[in-house]
Amino acid sequence: MSRDTLLIVLTATGSALCWWPVIMHPNLDLPVWSLPLTWVALGTVLSTTLSDEGWLEFLLASFVGSVAGICSGFWIWWPTDGIDASFVPWVVASAILRIAPVVVVSLVAGLALRCVPVWIEKYRRVLWLAFVCWFAFGPVLVALTPLLIAHK
Repeated sequence: MSRDTLLIVLTATGSALCWWPVIMHPNLDLPVWSLPLTWVALGTVLSTTLSDEGWLEFLLASFVGSVAGICSGFWIWWPTDGIDASFVPWVVASAILRIAPVVVVSLVAGLALRCVPVWIEKYRRVLWLAFVCWFAFGPVLVALTPLLIAHK
């Protein structure tokens, strides 16, 4: 598997998983919009910076991964309250409208960072470590959400 393919798959998966804790239990006092959108932006910047070529794939991976994460999250954890359930289509539409500009701006930031090759080569291992930590955040938070609910 090539490095760019790995980055695309991990970017899409990480973008999807960062939405699940907010959907699983919306009363955890997690920032509903800022936490997932910040994580999607960070993943797009890191993956675009670490790639040697291509940019459209990372834009699409972040966007499609986020939409898939939101849709699959609501499919798995559909709200039990009828009033909350009636707002799900509006929440999904609002999230999609918020994801698009975030992904585009973070893509531009990643491309700008890629234009400084001396900086990139010097800190490439640090960027890879940051990307791995970014990817691990989603599954770890999903795994910890039941514990946070029980503790709350």
